[in-house]
Amino acid sequence: MRAVNIKLWLLFLGGLFLLSPIVSASLFSSGDITFSVDQKDYYFKTGENAIIPLNIENTYGKQIDGLLTYTYTQEINQGGMHMSSSNSQSTSFSANDGETIQALNFGTSDNPSELDINLKFVYTEKESRVVNLDGLKIHFVSDENQKQNQQNQQSSSSEKYTESQQTQNSGQDPFSQMQQQLNQMRNNNQQPQNAQQALQNNQLSQDSSALKQQMEKQMKEQEAMKQEFQKQLAQNQDFQKEHQELLNKGYNLTNADVNPSSNNTGDFELNYQNKDGNQASLKGHMDNGKMQSLQKDTPESRQKTLNQLQQNKQFQEYQKQLQKQGYSKQNTEVSQEQDKTNVKVNYANQNNETANISADIVNNTVQNVELQKTEKDKQNYWWILLVLLLLAVFGYFAYKKLNNKPHQETDVIEKKKEKPFDYKSESIKLLEESKKLFGQKQYKEAYGTAGQALRLFLSYENKLNKEITNDEIINYLRYHKKEYKEAKECFDLCSLVEFAKYQANKKDFDKIIEYTTKIIK
Repeated sequence: MRAVNIKLWLLFLGGLFLLSPIVSASLFSSGDITFSVDQKDYYFKTGENAIIPLNIENTYGKQIDGLLTYTYTQEINQGGMHMSSSNSQSTSFSANDGETIQALNFGTSDNPSELDINLKFVYTEKESRVVNLDGLKIHFVSDENQKQNQQNQQSSSSEKYTESQQTQNSGQDPFSQMQQQLNQMRNNNQQPQNAQQALQNNQLSQDSSALKQQMEKQMKEQEAMKQEFQKQLAQNQDFQKEHQELLNKGYNLTNADVNPSSNNTGDFELNYQNKDGNQASLKGHMDNGKMQSLQKDTPESRQKTLNQLQQNKQFQEYQKQLQKQGYSKQNTEVSQEQDKTNVKVNYANQNNETANISADIVNNTVQNVELQKTEKDKQNYWWILLVLLLLAVFGYFAYKKLNNKPHQETDVIEKKKEKPFDYKSESIKLLEESKKLFGQKQYKEAYGTAGQALRLFLSYENKLNKEITNDEIINYLRYHKKEYKEAKECFDLCSLVEFAKYQANKKDFDKIIEYTTKIIK
């Protein structure tokens, strides 16, 4: 079955939006922006392009520029499994003055499927405002008679977009990052374009179109490989057996995560839940269509593991020992590593001292039962205090004796000053390393190293002088009312590429390198 090539068409749609000019308005006027569509559910026959006309009403009396984010969820039924995948894309967008219609093309499908669409348009006119148009649904049907298109107008007008909403959205999609990008583009485009600039922008559009086509091809190949891997997995007999067993016990599939390296090779993890809220999972590795490892985790299997451990004599002795010393059971951790199950039972007492009993279970046999405690040894504690006290007394008399000697210049030995940490030099080294990695097409490592360089510089430049996370340094800059938007944009780009939520490209990478180099020097 050929995959629904939604991402490819959305990238194409984003490319069309990107060609719209970014204009900054110098005068503010009152007005509103309204998005509307003729119906909520759209039906298309398989093989047809899903084109939805979006009606836009702009009463500001001028063109309004902002960011359009479209979030889509694809529902897949295959091999007895129900899976869904979601993604978000953002792009610059201009709402022309008056009433206009924008055709949104969401691609096609060779097989029956459903697609949920949510649209969000954010712009700044006196204040940050947002238009949300949610709940649109596209149905691909196999028969013309299954089309049920009915007039059911959906409309949404702009409302205030608060800072708290922006904070809540941070980390869920690249929206905040794109907002900062738009602001930067506004600052760089205050003057009207002349003929030469228009010609340059036209050339840039042609270049970006070629790059976009290359990205579309790559995304299409990746999506096709993912869909084929899911098909191969669903047809694997070992997987089918375990999956069907969970369904028979009342578990429903909640989500599936696959990471293929080819059409029939890769890792996978599927999560399930029953009506009582109990959770289960199937995960493993398939190589050339053959199941190399398959691990099933259910409440029943976890309870069986605990029962095996509780019957072990060594475990029983450790447990009695802890109970006599006032420890009580807190929780149990169970994890799997290939054919081995790791179990750790955690305990604590009234003095906040902790302990745990850990063990491995291989082929229904309990092995390597160990007891670990963090109990405070009071006797050793007093010995440490005594040693410290003696050292303090000795140091005091040694200081007095040395301080009473005549101070002669020939006897004075100046203490070598510790060379300060050259964080600027280290940051530049990391940047050079990131550029080298990018040239070697190690994109995740390149973006990660570039983000590390920026994080190191900002930490030491602001006297924090420690390892710090992206969010911590951005929150620090924001709290102390320092410029943070460009830094946050760079961090967001690095994180999106590292976690495979965004395609690496030279333009974004050069922007990170340019910004970091500028603030360091």
